[in-house]
Amino acid sequence: MSGPPTLSSVVRGRFVSRVELDNGDFVVVPAGKRKALVSAQSAEAMFRAADVVDGSYRFAVFGLGVVTLSPQVSTPTTAPAATTPTSVAPSSTPGTTTTAAPKGTTSTSTSTTKGTTTSTTSPTSPRGVTTTSGATATSEAGSTTTTASPGTTATTAPASSLLPRYDDRLAWVGIAWGAGCPGHPQGTALGTRYVVVVLDAQTGRSALAYTSRSAPACGGPVQPPSVTLPTELVSVPWQAVGPTSTAVRVTIPACATFFGWTDVTGPGTAPIQVVAREPFDPACGSSASIVEVVGNVVPLGKVQAQIPHAVLGPVDVLRTLAGS
Repeated sequence: MSGPPTLSSVVRGRFVSRVELDNGDFVVVPAGKRKALVSAQSAEAMFRAADVVDGSYRFAVFGLGVVTLSPQVSTPTTAPAATTPTSVAPSSTPGTTTTAAPKGTTSTSTSTTKGTTTSTTSPTSPRGVTTTSGATATSEAGSTTTTASPGTTATTAPASSLLPRYDDRLAWVGIAWGAGCPGHPQGTALGTRYVVVVLDAQTGRSALAYTSRSAPACGGPVQPPSVTLPTELVSVPWQAVGPTSTAVRVTIPACATFFGWTDVTGPGTAPIQVVAREPFDPACGSSASIVEVVGNVVPLGKVQAQIPHAVLGPVDVLRTLAGS
């Protein structure tokens, strides 16, 4: 018996029944006695930090299984070599306000020193509001990527991406579904698309995201299934420029791009979390991190020294009413 996932599809971190989407285009079956080298804890953190599941879903499951993806939907795809601007801030913690910077409020400048690229981003939105802003990144070779419009984050797609193949391959699989339909009150009209993140169970690499064919439950046209390369949203180090500036210096991993920042709610002084979008499988040809200056993040004065840093690493952006 097979079909779409349910909360009972996974027991103790392993798929116990066959899950099938889109008439067999995506299939995950129980792994039997096969074991993963990547821990369940590490893999689940990566799943929950994937950009494709950033948002609210009604249900999610995560477990070890054996995946087969139809070649008809996993053939190599060619992505445009243009920059796709986005204005979505990270939803790292429930209850945290995240608002994009107003258009026309960001100025960007870039300077390059040996082995390190420094970009300056100066949003002028008030403190306590999360901002995403464009920045120009320069590689060690001196080539410059395209720059997004003000108030957006630049995400440059590779010119040609070969998607990893999954044919009877042991993998960690996370599936989220039941997202609310746009324009409807939350919980009244649930979408029927399934968003899947797959990670090789032995390496944690070869990440891909599968989005199922949709039924017209939200009143829109039926969308075909798609396979893309997801990225991981990670909290990165930052350091205040100085008491006379509201800016911070952000250290962004190689191949990653600045995504946004937010105050993380909690007891005491709210930590500041700066988020980057990092490929699960970096392929930019560089191992050098990027130092980017982001403005209007911390208050002026000595109080800067009292603001804690948020925990570094994968950011949990998946919010569910019922989880795995």
